[in-house]
Amino acid sequence: MKPSGYMILMLLSATGFALGEAGIGPVREVIESRCLGCHDSDTSKGGIDLEQLLSARELKAAKTAALWQKVDKVVGAGEMPPKKKKPLNTEQKAQVGGWYKSFYVLKDGREHIGRSLLRRLSRYELINTLEDLLHVSLRQPYVYSPEFPAFLPSTLETILPPDAPGESGFYNDAEQLAGTRPPILKYSEAFDYALRVFSQDAEAREKIFGFKGVSPGLREAEAGRILQRFMERAWRGYRNPESEEVVLRAYRDTRRKEAPVASLLHAMKTGLLSPAFVYRIEMVMDKATPYPAGAHELACRLSYFLWASMPDAELFALAADGRLLDATVLAAQVDRMLKSPRRISLSEDFAGQWLGFGELWTNKAFYRNERWSRGIYDELLFFFDELIKSDRSILEIVDSDWIYQSDYTGVRTAGKGHSFAAKHGDILGSRSENPPGIQEQFYKPPRLIRIKSDQRGGLITTVGILRVTSAPEKTNPIRRGVWLLDRIIGRPMHAPENVPALSESEKVDGKKLTDLADILKAHTSKAVCVSCHKHIDPLGLGLENFDPFGKWRTSYRNKRPVRSRGVFPSGETFETPGRMKQVLLGEYREPIVKNIAGRMFAYALGRKLEPHDRPALRRICDTLGQDGFKINTLIAAIAGSRQFLCRQDQP
Repeated sequence: MKPSGYMILMLLSATGFALGEAGIGPVREVIESRCLGCHDSDTSKGGIDLEQLLSARELKAAKTAALWQKVDKVVGAGEMPPKKKKPLNTEQKAQVGGWYKSFYVLKDGREHIGRSLLRRLSRYELINTLEDLLHVSLRQPYVYSPEFPAFLPSTLETILPPDAPGESGFYNDAEQLAGTRPPILKYSEAFDYALRVFSQDAEAREKIFGFKGVSPGLREAEAGRILQRFMERAWRGYRNPESEEVVLRAYRDTRRKEAPVASLLHAMKTGLLSPAFVYRIEMVMDKATPYPAGAHELACRLSYFLWASMPDAELFALAADGRLLDATVLAAQVDRMLKSPRRISLSEDFAGQWLGFGELWTNKAFYRNERWSRGIYDELLFFFDELIKSDRSILEIVDSDWIYQSDYTGVRTAGKGHSFAAKHGDILGSRSENPPGIQEQFYKPPRLIRIKSDQRGGLITTVGILRVTSAPEKTNPIRRGVWLLDRIIGRPMHAPENVPALSESEKVDGKKLTDLADILKAHTSKAVCVSCHKHIDPLGLGLENFDPFGKWRTSYRNKRPVRSRGVFPSGETFETPGRMKQVLLGEYREPIVKNIAGRMFAYALGRKLEPHDRPALRRICDTLGQDGFKINTLIAAIAGSRQFLCRQDQP
């Protein structure tokens, strides 16, 4: 008789053999000999207990895998053991890295893409999709005037609840959306509103119904064809005869007592409430290895990556005959789609969330007045879109000799008007237009200028970023430093527990400190703080010449001089923000490129990046480096990656 699984487990436990022990054999000696002195169960420096990690029974468990990932990261970067300890030799590093790759990155020795997740539309995607599906505008007009206040939410934004960002950092995170219940009642209310706007628009009705008027003589067969075409677009190529019959029956049942148009609208709402509209449904083959996604599925992946909305007619046509699956056709579509005004979603949704400047539009704490707030937001929006429009290097996010400058921020940088040889057309020119009947020019969008001063350049020193990284009335160098480490370098920081207020460090041995750098040094003098603050403080202090509203200053209100200098962990020093950015691009170029590419990759996939994504991300970064780090190359490389083109149904 074979022993049961429970009996085997008991036998292994009795002999002291922990499950997974054989699996970590290659790294056990390294961990035990070099790491447990500081990270055993009794010491646990930094809250890291590697003794417990070595005895973990399930290596794939989330907490265990996350801790192994941290070990691999700090060992690979040479951060552990610390500098005062003897470093690991090449063989020891290779043992840790090689074991981690074989166990967590590869699957049976091969690359894979991980399980493909079902994705629900985010609020931003849902509103975009309704607009494109129904051929109507459902958002506040962007132009500035007393009739159209810019910072008021649209009706749909007030109806639909906001999304919460997932572990990917974005609202389109599949796991986060899957972990929350779809707001069906709010969906119903939102669809009622959208269809009401649609029903009052004769041009939109003609595009979907084929007629503008009431059409009382509409036959059932003709209504069926209208609804079939609508479902094909609304469900983005997904076909389900049973669900289609539900929609058609909704029309027939309503038609007995309602007019044709009212019956069509009721059936359309039934189709919108279907999971096929709210979710991006893909066909599942239940495979544990990657296989190509279907043409319609690829069309959706592409359109929601680049437009945060549904495919257009050309994408639908290329999906219908399968031509979109051809790599050359796909590349041409990426180029075409980046010429479309819909690419604004990459600036609004992707960059707005990643860099945090979307908060300028949604968080009232950052609002100052209409023109100022719109001006600082537009400087960032126009800058990021210029990267795409003119195919600039992603490193210009850190520093550049050009900026967009608004007339309303109170910040002036010497420079001349400028333009690049654009690869794609201008999509933001219409934002300077006023509604009909308004004579006065209320608002002018920011203009592109070439600058010579090193005070500005890139996005780091824009007024908008300096504002969202400040406290309401004063700067916060720790917040700014953490923002730079997290959003730009890709090294997220987590606040330790029981941190005293900065003001509590203003006195040392009874002596009052007045210099901010000295206060920070005293505040972070504990050994547990130094390991993080040696990275945070130089970056935060490097931006201290900028006040909470982005203006340049050389002294504080109390007339004490601003010290905007610092020392990086490598020993590199700087005394100006311009020099600090040069050091960033010199010492941190590789992690910056990896971080920016990884952020966009995660946004495109709708999930956080996992260890098995490392080979693909490395290839994307290599491709970027070979083409001058151009952002369009990054976008194309992501769209051509195996993760983007394929599905995998089992982890």
